[in-house]
Amino acid sequence: MPRLPKATRESFPEDLKYVWDRLAGDTTAPGNAGPANIFLALGNNPRVLLGYLRLANPLWAHCGLDTRAREIAILRAAYVQNSAYEWHQHVRIGKAAGLSDQEIDAIRDYRESDRFTPAEKAMLGWVDALAVSDHPGKAAFDELSKHFPESTVVGITILAAFYFATAKFLASMEVETEDAFTGWAQ
Repeated sequence: MPRLPKATRESFPEDLKYVWDRLAGDTTAPGNAGPANIFLALGNNPRVLLGYLRLANPLWAHCGLDTRAREIAILRAAYVQNSAYEWHQHVRIGKAAGLSDQEIDAIRDYRESDRFTPAEKAMLGWVDALAVSDHPGKAAFDELSKHFPESTVVGITILAAFYFATAKFLASMEVETEDAFTGWAQ
């Protein structure tokens, strides 16, 4: 059961009602049903929600990855953080970006899969390294840097850290998926 009430438009200050209004047309919730539960939880602090969105949107658009690779990175971050909500949301977003069920399943055990390019495997390895240490080893960094320019290394690192933080928020506030959890396997 969620620990926070769902925010409402009325709970937003006048100068931030536009944020609510934009989220009312959110297409990330199943069935385009308005604000996703993550935003309803974050909306308990509308200014933090605004900051969250102001970081998330450029990360999505300018992390240096195409949409498919971005979703692979986010799904791996969700998996290593055991974030059912993130996984659930990004399975749908990943499929819209062209990921197959088999590719999504392979994210869980990517090292044994032939579904990912060497660059994607380096990215997945970097996400794993970030998940276990605030100072990932030289080998993981060198492998990532072999495939991506510095600007994308920055983008991947902040993207993964952002989704790790999001996973912590979702778990600690017990935010529930909007519909039945898709499951870890597709």
